[in-house]
Amino acid sequence: MTSVPRRWPRILAAVVAAAVVVAAIVGGGLTLFMGKLAGNITAVDVSEQLGTSAAPSAPVVVDEETGSYEPFTVLLMGSDSRSGKGNKGYGSASEIGGERSDTTILVHVNADRSRAVAVSIPRDTLITLPKCKHDGKTVGGYTGKFNEAFDLAGPGCTMKAVQEITGLDLQHFMMVDFGGFKRVVNAVGGVEICLAQDVNDPKSGLNLSKGKHVVTGEEALAFVRARKTLGDGSDTSRIRRQQAFISSLARQVLSAGTLLNPAALVSILTAASESLSADPALANVTNLKDLALSMKDLRPSDITFVTMPWKPAGDGANVLVNEKKAQALWDAIANDTPYPPKKAEGTPLLKTEPSGIYVNVLNGTGVKGAAKKVAKKLRKAGYRVMDVGNVEDGQVYDKTTVIYDPKWDVSSRTLVYAANAVAQPEKKHGQRMDLIIGTDFTDLRDVEIDELASDVYANMNTADETFCAS
Repeated sequence: MTSVPRRWPRILAAVVAAAVVVAAIVGGGLTLFMGKLAGNITAVDVSEQLGTSAAPSAPVVVDEETGSYEPFTVLLMGSDSRSGKGNKGYGSASEIGGERSDTTILVHVNADRSRAVAVSIPRDTLITLPKCKHDGKTVGGYTGKFNEAFDLAGPGCTMKAVQEITGLDLQHFMMVDFGGFKRVVNAVGGVEICLAQDVNDPKSGLNLSKGKHVVTGEEALAFVRARKTLGDGSDTSRIRRQQAFISSLARQVLSAGTLLNPAALVSILTAASESLSADPALANVTNLKDLALSMKDLRPSDITFVTMPWKPAGDGANVLVNEKKAQALWDAIANDTPYPPKKAEGTPLLKTEPSGIYVNVLNGTGVKGAAKKVAKKLRKAGYRVMDVGNVEDGQVYDKTTVIYDPKWDVSSRTLVYAANAVAQPEKKHGQRMDLIIGTDFTDLRDVEIDELASDVYANMNTADETFCAS
């Protein structure tokens, strides 16, 4: 039998949730349309693995006693099955047996629906696989990769693995396959991606120049599966690109052009549901409608993507759960508290230390020596000051301004906050930023870098952020 690599795209199951949430905007028309979706969604009972399973009629949104919203947690999975419509061309089902959850994202939406956190669990995490039931036998109980749990005994076994990793009680899941992923991307008219370098990856088929591109179907699939030719070639590096992809998808779905186009919304929902499997309660279209309506006010800036804290396994390929660092995340989900913990009002989440920021300081005040004074403060604070001088056009700036290349968006936030400046993204000269000192400048503010956000094992971003794959 021919051996075919298993490094296939991890389907971003969260696109399903994004599409359902957006559908809530259409209001009353949603109820009628959800009836059409009912035949598309496959209900899967996982009670054999978990011991319990939410009944189809069980409410998933509202506490029956209090009538108020409850916190909602769901495990989103991407299946790498080669069977079914739209899953051909990635190696045959006979060549690549079984089915794995090559994308697993744990999503928690808080009770007041003001925020959500989406936790990607690396597929190559070594764990003690849970003991699950399959064909009347007990399987698992030995060390293996996290994504093998699905192949052992389906989505319920993956849910059990996540429960054992996190200590959380899980009731709900959604799962989508290759075909569903492509149909959703095509239904939104494509998704914008950004590459920091040219890519020609023969394994995934991705062949694009650096910069921004709108990708659809197979090309989008290639982007989320490319690995060795992008970043450091690791599984966790690929997760970051996939988080960037789904952030871009969320922005596309929530854009005015989509929200105000009923035909587009119908197309997205149909595409999302055609390859969707879920627990019986989430397969109930009434519950899906209620869930969508409860989350209708969430926006990209309210959704935080984070990779489960991990540490190297020491074999050069796999990782282990960093239990000490991960506990704060599991506690936040269990207690329905913010993650990362809320900072003081008006203080942004800053990820880049001053020592990682290269800056040219330009005098835009018209007052001699202003740039030199600020440059001295910046050096003392740890910034990498490069050139110091005057603005070329001799213009006087009312507002202190940071000009930066969009691919350094995350880093720029530190400098923008420190200088209390206006952010101005534009194509410039690589990593260096220009800080133009305006007449409004008073002093340089101290910055506090979030320990969790700056941790290499807990990369995070909100869905409103854009960054280029490197």
